[in-house]
Amino acid sequence: MPDLPASPFAAFDPRPAVRPQPARGATLHDAVPQDAAPLGALQAQVRGGDAGRWEGKIAALIQEPRGTVVVARAEGSLLGFANAEYLPAHPDDGAPAGYYLTGVTVAPQWRRRGLGRLLTRRRMEWAWWHAPDARGEVWCFVSSANPASLALHHALGFVAVRSGPAFQGIPFTSGDGTLLRARPKPAENDDSRLAQPG
Repeated sequence: MPDLPASPFAAFDPRPAVRPQPARGATLHDAVPQDAAPLGALQAQVRGGDAGRWEGKIAALIQEPRGTVVVARAEGSLLGFANAEYLPAHPDDGAPAGYYLTGVTVAPQWRRRGLGRLLTRRRMEWAWWHAPDARGEVWCFVSSANPASLALHHALGFVAVRSGPAFQGIPFTSGDGTLLRARPKPAENDDSRLAQPG
């Protein structure tokens, strides 16, 4: 039997015997242009590629009026960051127009400490505030080979809409992906109760 290719995603145990300590003291803030270089370096460390090229992409998103980059730090250390942005409907794969959570990067030593949840929840609130329609939908797509991310998004209220080989022009190299959608609860959709994030 041939060896199966290694998964590009971190191992996931929904009920680990030992859990790492939560990232207590972590703070979130909206990225500023000076953050682009260290975020690009972290992205290259975690995902590979050229740090300068990543820096340029991150810098462009920081300046995008319909996008955001959220940074997590603790005691001056960079722990991770995450993106969200408005994407138009895709003509080929049929992904709808809307605000999408488009990526999370966490430093390896800080994984499984709740940062993904913090960064995702912050971006969901940002997207709900900026959503152009009354339903306030926020979207994301996740590889079916990434059970940790699927579990996180389901826990935060995302529901699967459909599966496919690509969404928003991004193909999945490890099986199909899942398109997910979340809508705010009634209280979260009330402008008088939801403070504008960032």
